[in-house]
Amino acid sequence: MPNTLFRKHRRKDWQIGKSEDWPHPAFQPSSLPAFLVIAIFLLTIGFAHAQVVPALSTISPQGAQQGQNVEVILTGKNLDTATAVWFSGSGITAEIRQETQQAAVLFNGTGISGRVPTDVQLVTSLTIASDAPLGIQQLRIVTPYGVSNAQNFVVGNLPEVNENEATEKAEMSNWLELPVTVNGVIASIDDEDSFSFNLKKNARLICEVTAQRIGSPLDSYLVLRAPNGAEVANSGQGSGLDSVLDYTALEAGKYTLHIRDIRYKGGGGFRYRLNIGELPYLETIFPLGGQRGTDNTIAVTGANLKTLNAIQISIDAETPEGQQSLRVKTPSGLTSNPHPFSIGSLAEMAESEPNDSADKANPVNTPITINGKIDKPDDVDRFSFEIKTPQLLVFEVEALRLSSQLDALLTLYGAENDQVLAVNDDARRADARIEQNFTEAGKYSIVIRDLNNQGGNAYSYRLNIRPLQPDFTLSAVVLDSQNRPSGLDSPRVSRGGTFTMQVNVNRLDRLSGPIRLHCPTLPKTYDVSPAVIELGKNQAVLTVTAPWDAPLGLIPFSVAGVSAVGSRQVERIATPSLMLLTVMEAPEFTLALAEISASVAHNKTVNLHLTTNRRDDFTGPITLSVVGLPPRVTAAPVTVTSDKSEAVLSIRAGSFERREQFSVVPPPGINYISVVGTASVNGETVSQSTPAIPLTILEAPFIVTVEPLRFSIVFPATVAANGDANPNAQADTLAIAANPTADTETTENETPVTKEAMLTLTVVRQGGFTDIVTLTPINLPEGFTTETVTIPVNETEVKVPLKVISSLEDKTYQFKFRGSAMINGKEFVQDSPILNTKVIH
Repeated sequence: MPNTLFRKHRRKDWQIGKSEDWPHPAFQPSSLPAFLVIAIFLLTIGFAHAQVVPALSTISPQGAQQGQNVEVILTGKNLDTATAVWFSGSGITAEIRQETQQAAVLFNGTGISGRVPTDVQLVTSLTIASDAPLGIQQLRIVTPYGVSNAQNFVVGNLPEVNENEATEKAEMSNWLELPVTVNGVIASIDDEDSFSFNLKKNARLICEVTAQRIGSPLDSYLVLRAPNGAEVANSGQGSGLDSVLDYTALEAGKYTLHIRDIRYKGGGGFRYRLNIGELPYLETIFPLGGQRGTDNTIAVTGANLKTLNAIQISIDAETPEGQQSLRVKTPSGLTSNPHPFSIGSLAEMAESEPNDSADKANPVNTPITINGKIDKPDDVDRFSFEIKTPQLLVFEVEALRLSSQLDALLTLYGAENDQVLAVNDDARRADARIEQNFTEAGKYSIVIRDLNNQGGNAYSYRLNIRPLQPDFTLSAVVLDSQNRPSGLDSPRVSRGGTFTMQVNVNRLDRLSGPIRLHCPTLPKTYDVSPAVIELGKNQAVLTVTAPWDAPLGLIPFSVAGVSAVGSRQVERIATPSLMLLTVMEAPEFTLALAEISASVAHNKTVNLHLTTNRRDDFTGPITLSVVGLPPRVTAAPVTVTSDKSEAVLSIRAGSFERREQFSVVPPPGINYISVVGTASVNGETVSQSTPAIPLTILEAPFIVTVEPLRFSIVFPATVAANGDANPNAQADTLAIAANPTADTETTENETPVTKEAMLTLTVVRQGGFTDIVTLTPINLPEGFTTETVTIPVNETEVKVPLKVISSLEDKTYQFKFRGSAMINGKEFVQDSPILNTKVIH
């Protein structure tokens, strides 16, 4: 667990959970070094303040050098009860030294509250270990009432300075001694920061911005000016990425570097870190990865690498597949930028030129990973392989994701006459991917090139040719009462309370089976709802209920999923891989469902019966809503007033619609739902959930639909004495009404005119149902006439006339049809959507 948590220096009331509370070996406190034990202890806390979630807005400076102590100012809201600073990695310790008092609004009565919308500042002292890992860590503030959002903090290896705005206001640039990292901010739309320094002739200057990688909106633009003031280099027109400027000095002297937002934007959040100096910089590596259990020679190119042009890499056989970051450290003691390095499990080979035509294609045996390079414009690499038995193969490029400039285009050719079987250029960002099911034996070939026919040393790739490897990734988010991600990845729970998460799955290589969810690192006393992401589904609701005697404080935990892939079991940890759960005092209320499961058929309703249990001092209303419902299944919110303790929520499995002959119904299957209650306590919104239960959507044997669902019947404004309708008005009626036929029945006493429309009743049969269905009009308005009809076995449609008399007043009339059939000796009924008929005179 590369995570560290450090407390205020003045607090001493820490406690560490007992080992039996930690079922997962990785979380046993006794097995961890001291600084990691601190990362998983339980913090004892009190509750004199409102239970509001802290929010961290800025960190200044946003990084520090290895081996240094630095004062960092943290700003945000609800930080006045901060007890600790948490880091996602190792090598950083923190101490909260002081906090600014937040302004307050006071009233001499009760029932009214107010606040001053200003941020609290915490002054912290950070100690960066000399061996702290370089790169970005996440920093959070811990309070008794929750853990803040994360902000990024960078560990670097250069001396650090902060930009001086006062110097720039005096129309002077900041003077720097290189190498250095500058922490700055583009504070306004017209702000441009300037830094001057000396360069020797032929010095190769590297200027690298870190902004968007740490969450800043800054789209940086760099300009370098020579001693005479002329522009000699810039970072280009921008691509939404952090800028890099590479320049070799043609003369010695004072140079000035300028940074601004390329769009002329700015503000307090437009922060940046700017590395400047003759810094080692990795531009390319080749190959871009290696196989587990092998030794590899990797060629490297870049700036200021001295005599370094190759490195040796040994990859252990047990190293996990995926990406790692590679850096090089030069004899000068400076460390380069990171470069991604891919670790695979397939046998590997290098392409061999020339291989740009069918007769010169490199022969390969699959499965294989090919390391290659489009080393010049218009270059094409071609590889041939033989299919002996029917099989499905994946052709997948790794290039852009490994910092290659290659925008790959893959073309798969067949066994005869170079027939094109498949083409792809953008399956994953710019990395191409083809899945092909080979049904015939023969020789085939795969061709890779750059989409724009570019090429060069930076256009390397890894081409994996392999069978499907079904797998999955998971992500977990905390839900709010509207069934939306709350924005919090550090949940809160009260003793005896429940919180709700949504777990999303990204199925890889056609994984279709169910995925069982669990929380392997939570203490056994916590109740985790049984949840399965079912076949064909991509998400599920998961709830966690804390015991009434749960220790107060912070508990790290993770969410995992398990699925069977062939003969093996695959377990994957959801992102974020470590979540921080804050346990608080007993809640103002809890919720309990009477049902342990529920089921509902298409177009039907099922009721949930809920009980609220209030704390003695809480009497406010509680608004209830259902989360986790699948598409086209709805439940209206319900409010439990202060004098009530029970409520009923109705869940409806959609309403059928027919659009362009396409039937849309809720997908059948199991979904996991929870009822969330929200209430206002001391001006703050609090929420509680019920443990999740399975809701099964049942496929109805049939659905009834009617066409048209909305139409108008238009009658003439007047009727002639002989009973004939005005012919012009009759023409208008036919133009406006939906499929009507005129049937004017008059007498000498001017009998009301009757209009007729033809309705089409359709039964959508499901699940093999073929029997007779009887359709009966329901709630037919007075003045409307239609028939009860029967749809015979295996048929789906019948037409029925609808007659309407002209004596009806102008308004919209509603009715529907009810379908009924005997299924297994019991009557099953389904109602059609409501028909809306507008009468117009």
